[in-house]
Amino acid sequence: MSVSYQITSTFLIAFLTIILALYSLYLWLLPKPVPGIAYNPKATKSLFGDAPNMIKEVSVTGEFRVWCAKQVKQMNSPICQVFIRPFSKPWILLADFRESKDILTRRREFDKSSFLAQGMACMGSFHGIYTTGDKFRSNRQLIQDLMTTSFLNNHVGPAIYDKALEVMKLFELKMDLANGRPFSVKKDFEYASLDIMLEFAFGKNWVHTATGPQVELLSKLAASDVKLDALDQPVNFPMVPIVDFLKSVYEAPEIVEKTINAIMPKLQTWWWSKQSWYKEVFNEKERVMKEQVAIGLKNYRSGHVKTGIEHMLLREATRAEKEGREPDFENGVFRDEMFGDIVGGHHTTSGAMMWLAKYLTDLPHIQTKLRSVLYETLSVAKEEDRLFTLEEIRRANLPYLDAVIEEMLRINAVTVTREALYDTTILGCPIKKGTQVFFVSNGPGFLSPSMHVDDSKRSPTSHAAKLNDTWDETQDLTVFDPERWLVRKNDGDGLLEDDVDFDGAAGPQLVFGLGRRACWGRRLAYLEMKTMIAMLVWKFRLLETPPAFSSHAGLEGIAQYLPNQFSTFFIQIIRQKTPTQVAIKGLTIPSDPSISDPRGPTQLAAPFLPNIHTPSPQTPPQHNPQSLHPPSSPTLRQRQKVGGLKEWGDEDGAR
Repeated sequence: MSVSYQITSTFLIAFLTIILALYSLYLWLLPKPVPGIAYNPKATKSLFGDAPNMIKEVSVTGEFRVWCAKQVKQMNSPICQVFIRPFSKPWILLADFRESKDILTRRREFDKSSFLAQGMACMGSFHGIYTTGDKFRSNRQLIQDLMTTSFLNNHVGPAIYDKALEVMKLFELKMDLANGRPFSVKKDFEYASLDIMLEFAFGKNWVHTATGPQVELLSKLAASDVKLDALDQPVNFPMVPIVDFLKSVYEAPEIVEKTINAIMPKLQTWWWSKQSWYKEVFNEKERVMKEQVAIGLKNYRSGHVKTGIEHMLLREATRAEKEGREPDFENGVFRDEMFGDIVGGHHTTSGAMMWLAKYLTDLPHIQTKLRSVLYETLSVAKEEDRLFTLEEIRRANLPYLDAVIEEMLRINAVTVTREALYDTTILGCPIKKGTQVFFVSNGPGFLSPSMHVDDSKRSPTSHAAKLNDTWDETQDLTVFDPERWLVRKNDGDGLLEDDVDFDGAAGPQLVFGLGRRACWGRRLAYLEMKTMIAMLVWKFRLLETPPAFSSHAGLEGIAQYLPNQFSTFFIQIIRQKTPTQVAIKGLTIPSDPSISDPRGPTQLAAPFLPNIHTPSPQTPPQHNPQSLHPPSSPTLRQRQKVGGLKEWGDEDGAR
């Protein structure tokens, strides 16, 4: 009896000890908030923290950045923490432009995020995976000639212009065949950006384009070859498959995105590297890049240096001579760096151009203003009834076009990420080494009024900085209003270069990042957007698309943000005929009656967006001489989006 009792007691004690140990382990594994930083109390009571809530929302919306902005608002703090990865440090969300700029430009204790770098491991020796050390600087030195004015004007500019012409031809073919119906241009914008980056890297050494075959195919189609449904139904056009190397350019960023989202990125990269599909992607990349480097080396040695690859080889030769060594032309850095630049430039700029087309479609008064500014500024081309030349658009001072582009980028801004290299503080709060910091650029101070920050908690360098750290927060910051970027030079309300100046530092903006890791390809991106969108508006009038294809929902990628419309993007256009001109204080506004539309006159109303309000023509808006924000600008009340444009290897976007 006593023996049985003793066994039972021992078992009970052992059982209770195990239960107590497991419970203690559970408590130890629960998320641990950083003292002094706001957090969601419910998240600290689950091993998975905020992850289930985040996954539930993002799986539906596809928008992690919107979820981040919501957390900032719900916690009512410019700095807060969320628990996404189990058993890891919390992620810090910072929604204060002044402190964000200080960290990005002055504080060396923050650098490249390691979890993003691990996700990009498949890109090899690409500068975007490195912290800001010797390897990063060495790669950037190799490509430093590729953003010079001479290279952009003489090599890239003509390629952009020619490709824009080809895309406009493709749009025209689709427009005629669609006969008043919407059609997708997602691949058209993507293929155009891809071709531009291939020209940037290889010049005429590469002969396989993505856009050319599409134009050739559609030019051979007759109207009877195209299936037409109702006027509000999109037309689906056949596509010519792209060559394997271009498929590799498409698939590489998808691999990066999936790796970043993996629980164990290094293990996933290792496992995938053993799979045949993975090998096919990067074997094709290696084959083509080796081939192009060899062609570039031959051209360099014969004295012909034009392409991006050839300039990199020249830079290596110059560097080797200075260092007293033989140039290493066989180094894989040439292949990895240029492939990464091709992927990044194509992957980001195409999405930005889709958003520009989207806003110009949904806001016809802005489209009309922009077209008038183009016609007035490039008046010789207009008078001669021709398209502007590359030289004309390159030299033109178009502050309103610059403002339209910048406003699109502001509303669709990319979340930038940094990692603490050692223990430090943000706004007086302790930040441990290895902590990931996300700069939320679609929340307070950007698309909503900024939150109060105790200045005594700011860093010394933040105190000393002088900057425009807020917008006019009496206005609705969710409004798409390009004129917030303009400074008036007179009392009128014209939008030409004699009337306004463009101020790129008018208010908070992080889309290209800041500091040492700011977007390397920014000048190329602006040149491409400016040329492509100016040509689109000059030649066509973008019409409203049916509501089913007009969503403002977005689709996020590692460094790209796309209109999420059934994984495609639709537009509806007609030719822009010479309109009746109505002069309004230095600006010529085209009237619409001369524009014919196959859908009939009743279809030419303002785009279907329930919460967009067009100013009454009887009461023109009154402008503040210092701020051009029109009180009656249309308001995008629907949930605004994030993401947008950057060169993905330089400024770190976050998933």
